[in-house]
Amino acid sequence: MTRGQWHRFALNVQAKEGKHMKKRIALSLALLAGLALGATSANAATIKATGSWQIDAAVSSEHDMRTGTNNDDNTFSIGQRMRTKFEFIANENLKGVLETQIGTNSWGNGLYSVGAGRTPNTTATGSLSAGNGNIILRKGYLDFNWPNTKTKFLVGYQSLALPSAFGGGSAILDDHVAGAAAVVPVTDNLALVGGYIRPADVNTFGSTASKTGGTSTDLAFLYADVNYTGYKIQPFFAYGYSGKQASVANVGALAGLLSPSTTTNLEGARAYFGGAAFTMTALDPFKVMADVNYGSVNYKDAGSTNKGRSGWLADLAVDYTGLSMMTPELFAAYTSGSGSNIDKSNRMPSISAENWAYGSFWMQGGETLANSYSSPNQNMGFWALGLSLKDIKLVDKLTHTFNVIYFKGTNNKAILTSAALNTNTSVAYGRTLTTKDSLVEVDLNSKYQIYEELSLALELGYINSDYDKTLWGNALGVDPGSLSKDAYKGTLMLQYNF
Repeated sequence: MTRGQWHRFALNVQAKEGKHMKKRIALSLALLAGLALGATSANAATIKATGSWQIDAAVSSEHDMRTGTNNDDNTFSIGQRMRTKFEFIANENLKGVLETQIGTNSWGNGLYSVGAGRTPNTTATGSLSAGNGNIILRKGYLDFNWPNTKTKFLVGYQSLALPSAFGGGSAILDDHVAGAAAVVPVTDNLALVGGYIRPADVNTFGSTASKTGGTSTDLAFLYADVNYTGYKIQPFFAYGYSGKQASVANVGALAGLLSPSTTTNLEGARAYFGGAAFTMTALDPFKVMADVNYGSVNYKDAGSTNKGRSGWLADLAVDYTGLSMMTPELFAAYTSGSGSNIDKSNRMPSISAENWAYGSFWMQGGETLANSYSSPNQNMGFWALGLSLKDIKLVDKLTHTFNVIYFKGTNNKAILTSAALNTNTSVAYGRTLTTKDSLVEVDLNSKYQIYEELSLALELGYINSDYDKTLWGNALGVDPGSLSKDAYKGTLMLQYNF
């Protein structure tokens, strides 16, 4: 073989080896990509995002029903809040839920102030500071079905509520709380729901605990969901305990008590709740809704003195659904009031109730950001009569709701002692009514649907207050002439729900 032939032979061999090498490299890369794709697919989750973003422009006056204080709402303010929920869905039986919130805060303040979040230093405001400037955890929990069953478990920081038929939510428990719950279908018409929550704990997690024994507030609950065509009934029971070393705030989280101190709450506080929610549509076009709730919390103070709260709530509402242009509703409610002994109050205790309210002003109902959380431990002790015209439809995409409600107190005037007002946060002027006090509330709430996901809403409210000015003035040590003022509000809201 000549030198030229040998050279051409060597080049051909190298070319073939190069092609084989390229094929081997390509095959190896394909195998690696396949393995990576397989690993990713095995652990991938579908992400679903939903949320509610809202901006309010609000005008209000004398919301605390008195003049000459710093407790009135701003004459004009603009607020913003952004809630975003992410569902990490592995399959139809397993998902993780994370919901965040930014705000609520006013434009020009904190995270919405000029330059907020631009300079990371110790004096920074807005998103770089603590509090409302941070992204707040609103929910974070696991949602899964037990394999080969229809039993659902929800474990983590989540929204949990006891049953309610009317009033927007439970007056006992309806809020975000750390806990675990299970939904167990028994038949097509019966399901059992039970769980455990821990509303508060003095200690942090792990080795940094500063106290031992009896530091937490815990509650277990169980209710039945009985659902047949035409009616639904949900009886429930709950038991709670707040340990003897729990702080005042923890015991307050259990019941809104005349709070015991950490040194005199010798045996902890025990709570019992029970009742039922009832809804009936069998009398179409009438819809009947009713609730009966009872709650009792007791503890022993220094000298083994029994103290606490126990009371009840009942409400009844009837809707007429036979009209296409609106739904008229009549309702009544009664909550037991405190007697002369503030240490053994006859007002029903409440753990936390984010959504419970009759009307959309005095009890902090409605969708207004600055007026969106009820104060049941302060409000308890009243009876009410109301008329609502709901979902009024006169123009395409525009709806209205009109409420007029009369509230009258059922609390004995003896609760207005200086000691009670100074130490019991569940007695407050503007929120608590005695038998000498009454209110008339009028609301007109309107909503225009710009797009399916975007709406423009307007909430208007007026309260005519009739407090016993002499009684409250003496108890508060203020000029009676500054009390029993009428309250107004007007809020324009832009809402994006996706």
